[in-house]
Amino acid sequence: MQPQWSIEQIAQWANGKILSTHQNSFSEVGTDTRKDMSKQVFVALKGDSYDAHDYLDKAVEKGAGLLLVHRLDAKFENLKDKVSIILVEDTLKGLQNFSHGYRSTLATKIIGITGSNGKTTTKEFTAAILNQYKKTHFNQGSFNNHWGVPLTLLQIPTDAAFAVVEMGMNHAGEIAELVKIANPDVVVCTMVGRAHMEFFGTQKKIAEAKAEIYMESREDTIRVFNQDQDLTYDMMYPIAKKYPASRMLSFSERNKDADVFFKIDELSASGLKISGNIAANWGAATVPIFGQHNLTNLMAAANLAYAVGMPAEQIWKALPACKSTWGRNQFVESSLGVQILFDGYNANPDSMKALLENVPLLKTEGQKIGVFGQMKELGMSAPEMHRELAVAASMSGYDFIYFIGENFHDFEEGLKQTDFKHYKVDADLTESMGQHFVTHIKSGDLITVKGSRGAKTERFVELCDPINWEKK
Repeated sequence: MQPQWSIEQIAQWANGKILSTHQNSFSEVGTDTRKDMSKQVFVALKGDSYDAHDYLDKAVEKGAGLLLVHRLDAKFENLKDKVSIILVEDTLKGLQNFSHGYRSTLATKIIGITGSNGKTTTKEFTAAILNQYKKTHFNQGSFNNHWGVPLTLLQIPTDAAFAVVEMGMNHAGEIAELVKIANPDVVVCTMVGRAHMEFFGTQKKIAEAKAEIYMESREDTIRVFNQDQDLTYDMMYPIAKKYPASRMLSFSERNKDADVFFKIDELSASGLKISGNIAANWGAATVPIFGQHNLTNLMAAANLAYAVGMPAEQIWKALPACKSTWGRNQFVESSLGVQILFDGYNANPDSMKALLENVPLLKTEGQKIGVFGQMKELGMSAPEMHRELAVAASMSGYDFIYFIGENFHDFEEGLKQTDFKHYKVDADLTESMGQHFVTHIKSGDLITVKGSRGAKTERFVELCDPINWEKK
């Protein structure tokens, strides 16, 4: 069931003042005046390069029923005669307070997920499993920041048993703020990697910031840990033990005594066969996802489902419902007869390493072709990281490698260190590179495509004439 909020409730939760009342009941929130906003609450957010307060008239034209603002310019005073308006001190803080207030009315159990890699995939796997048990809500895409999390909370149906909320960060203190807003009942940090090195400098500092999901949660929040990484277990678990009322659970592919233990029995480009233990219940499943690195995400999702009460036997049956989504280790078929593994939504040194560790394990009738795009947010370490990527890629069994991105010279330098000669690199996908790619791929080839979203590596997928492909 959709939520229903009165204008008085919204004003109270957002710490705002009602300037005008026309429509009184609302169930949706929007921030984009390019879309239909019929009867929605329009939150006029202000960013570094835009201010939605300049488009209040557009929001009304699109059908908005309530404007949440922190200023009302003289030219928009006439809107008081057309639409409900609430004035707050700051619209971002107002949105956060609004969402926290609504969250406090829900019986829904909130599951909070963070991690350098895998948090979006773990979120989607968790929701896929739990939806086989009880009604579960989760945010689409990566709505995981200071405004995305509040919008996710405000979309939770009143009859949802569970809501899975992804929590991202670029700086220390951001996870703590999101935890205060969402007030989760179960939390996990999937892993700590080298994403956002530009802002933190060291993995230890990243781990300290990620640990806020454990430190800032309620004392009785269930805390789930990854046993297989020092920074998620040896460092975070002792901190969390300071909360004696909390239930502690863990997952591992090394320790059979963990609450969840999985191992891979067979790996292919289109799926994993796994077996193991969920709370002393042994089982097996075939899951249509790629990569041994996804085992961590599956174990985390199974552990979260177990934490909120889903029986182990049902979790085993639900695991095949976990599937890859667009741009996240997605298996794509092609009319040209090539197999494509596309991971173009995000990339950092650790997720690249995870891909390259899988490549030698994959069997193919033809060539193995690697397509790589720029890794973002690496700061001063970008040249070194791209040289390291090239060295690792050259030793992973590829017959040919392509790279696009601003660090293409560094990538090429890395390849030259290994005497790998079959490659093409450039700042972007040029016409000549595209022609070379198309003329060299053949039926039976395996192509892996990975890069940060900004690199738009999906263009290589489109050159392969993909079947049932969703363009973005």
